[in-house]
Formats: sequence, C-alpha cells, structure tokens
Amino acid sequence: MNGKTGFIGIILLALVPWNAGATETGTMICRGGIVSIGDAIPEVLQKCGPPAFSSQREQVEVGGSVKPGVSRTYTKVSVDDWTYNFGPNEFMYRVIFENGKVAQIESLEWGY
Repeated sequence: MNGKTGFIGIILLALVPWNAGATETGTMICRGGIVSIGDAIPEVLQKCGPPAFSSQREQVEVGGSVKPGVSRTYTKVSVDDWTYNFGPNEFMYRVIFENGKVAQIESLEWGY
C-alpha cells in the first residue's frame, strides 16, 4: 500500500461513525434461551435468571388529540428496567419491560 492509499484509508476510517453507546436489538441470548420483544417477565427470569441491577417506575402515557374539544387519554404504564451483566467477555444488556412484557432490548458496553 502506498502513502496516498494509506492516507485515504485513514481518512475514510475517521469518517465512520463510532457508536460507543447503547444499541437497540430485538433479542438477547441467555444460557436458557433467546429473549425477544413481547416475552413476559417470568419467561425472561427462566431463560436468563435474575438481573444484576433492576429498577421499577410508573409513567403516564398521554394519547388522543391536541385539538380543542377532543379528549385525551391517560394510561398508567408499569416500567421495569433490568440490566444483565454476563461477565467481561460478553456485552451487558438492558431489558425494558412495559406492563410485564419486554418492550425494548439494548446492547450496552462490555461487562465486568
């Protein structure tokens, strides 16, 4: 590789976006099976065991129209936020449940 080609390669590599944050995925592989969007909390516990960290909160989702005279709907949602740490050779995962079902799975940084 000559100097010009190497320089162009370095420039192109610098232009590639680096995503060091969370990446949303549709599944998470555990020793007991694959967790997917829509799985219930007991299924996830059976497949992966308990999470390393967890928190729970309730949030209110507002629906309906913003037009005058049209009513809005308010729905209370129970949100469980779990983090799995599978060790230093695997990525950590964040699993977000809404009303007891997996709504989102994110791949995080390397575990420890």
